[in-house]
Amino acid sequence: MLVSVNFKYLTLFLAAIAIYLLWMDVGFYLELQKMAPRSPNIPEAPKLNISTPYIYSPFSPITVKLMMLPPTIQFIDEPLAYLTVHYTAIASYISPNAMSLIGVGVAAFAAKFFVKDELRYRQFGVFLFKIRDYIDGLDGSIYRERSNSHAIGHVANPSSFGWAVDGVCDGFGDILRFIAFGLVMHKMFGNGKISGSSYQLMDCEANIICTPRGSESGILKRFFFRLYQFWLNYRKPIIIMMCISLQSLVSSILWNYFMINYHTVLETDQYAGDVNYREVVRTQNEILKSSPMWMVCYFWRLVNPQNMTQLQLLAILYGKEVDFLLSIQLLGFLPPVIVGLGSYMHLQIAVHAVRNAAFL
Repeated sequence: MLVSVNFKYLTLFLAAIAIYLLWMDVGFYLELQKMAPRSPNIPEAPKLNISTPYIYSPFSPITVKLMMLPPTIQFIDEPLAYLTVHYTAIASYISPNAMSLIGVGVAAFAAKFFVKDELRYRQFGVFLFKIRDYIDGLDGSIYRERSNSHAIGHVANPSSFGWAVDGVCDGFGDILRFIAFGLVMHKMFGNGKISGSSYQLMDCEANIICTPRGSESGILKRFFFRLYQFWLNYRKPIIIMMCISLQSLVSSILWNYFMINYHTVLETDQYAGDVNYREVVRTQNEILKSSPMWMVCYFWRLVNPQNMTQLQLLAILYGKEVDFLLSIQLLGFLPPVIVGLGSYMHLQIAVHAVRNAAFL
């Protein structure tokens, strides 16, 4: 009875968050429709008044990256991170890269709770991993505070060192989570006992025992035996988690590819010379505010790797992480691939439209 009550209140809490995120997405779309064309980066173009005090909003400044961020990051993690930086002196004491490394430590601590048998401990691990998500937003907010670039917003900069550090730290956090899930599945599959393999293991062990302990061949055989035994014990969880991790990798590569390319096409002056800049920025603005662009971005808000992580954490809260992982080990490849194909076709249309506008 107690478990069902906990699930009831948990479901109500999560439903409230879902309604909040949907409501904010509607507001974000309305703000997008009001967005004015950007100023081209040319000498004769009017410049932004940087003396104007910056006022934070989760809806602005609107960029391609912001449009493709998961709602949980845009409307929960990012506001909390900005408030932390704004009302504390944390940006003066901790660098963005150091904050990213702290996030890895929190992810490791969360992974320890993911493998616990009791559900309440695994739920506490979800809470810790959400703190890690908050820290992931905090490193970017610290960087913008130190560089006085809050007014510029989320802009893709894959050539920066901070971008690489953040990506590597996110990857380590995912690896730790996947290892924890693999151990949980190992327990669920009967502690790795595989029928019909005991005689083979006994034969291998006998060969090792008969080999002189000091010989190099004995050491190698013992190593390969341990490796083979590990594979027999963990092969099913390993195969499943390799599929899940590959899904995250595919989703991450596609998300970054389209985010960077849409940024280049719709937010930069990629053409020089005798170019109709006024028509270019007008066309870019129309594409950014169009329904097809919003559909592309909204689907990526749903199927990007961060949102896939949120679904995994949601499954842990209900004690269904193994069932969830088993159900998506193959089907999980379809959403990012389908959205990627649609995004590629729309991106080519956007490239063609902006090119035509530049040389009218």
